[in-house]
Amino acid sequence: MLGKNLPLSAFIDSTAGTPIGAIHVDTIALSAVCMLGILGYTSMVSRNLVLDGPGNKNQAVLEGVYNFIDDLAKGQIGPHYKTFFPLIAAIFIFVLMGNFVGVAPWKVFEFLPGWPHIDGGKEAFEVASPTTDFNVTLALATIAWFTYLGSGFWKHGMGFAKTLFFSPMAPIEILDMIIRPSTLALRLMVVITADELMRAAILLIFPFFIPAGIMGFELFIGIVQAFVFALLTSIYIGLTVSEHH
Repeated sequence: MLGKNLPLSAFIDSTAGTPIGAIHVDTIALSAVCMLGILGYTSMVSRNLVLDGPGNKNQAVLEGVYNFIDDLAKGQIGPHYKTFFPLIAAIFIFVLMGNFVGVAPWKVFEFLPGWPHIDGGKEAFEVASPTTDFNVTLALATIAWFTYLGSGFWKHGMGFAKTLFFSPMAPIEILDMIIRPSTLALRLMVVITADELMRAAILLIFPFFIPAGIMGFELFIGIVQAFVFALLTSIYIGLTVSEHH
């Protein structure tokens, strides 16, 4: 990945016979792996949930994640947080898994027979987190942006539109509407991409031992970036549903 995706040429111009667009197969596949992994894990754990006592380790992990996201959403959104809790939880968990899936020494597999190549077979394809693809981060930011707008109208009705477009602060509000999703998408993509490039460079220079420390650091950064994305989404929603908007 990292700007060099496995393309599935699509939207063929029937007159020219040339592709005018492409589908990033790797991004879709890795995103699907993340979602299926999340659903599979939670389905497995849900079969053994107990109401009395601490339960097993997997239940403790899920309860810890739930309480963390619950505190985050409640602290930033306020009394209406339960309405938006599923979205905040989905964003946090998906971004977290998306960041984690690229943290592995995938380069060791590039020498296997049948490994996919790009650029006409000249270069081995490198597996990377789906969050290094701007299409993914922009889609997540767009969901957050529409929720931000929708929550404003849900709470304040058409008075929210008056605040956005007809108040003295309207130019700033409109500019803010453009900047928020852009910064959400770019921050996540740039940070995770930088981590992936750093690991690739370290693997080339020091192929043993040191990369393990770099991967541990990447896991930490992946947690931080998932938290920041969920936190900012919660803050934006909290600003629109506040009583004194």
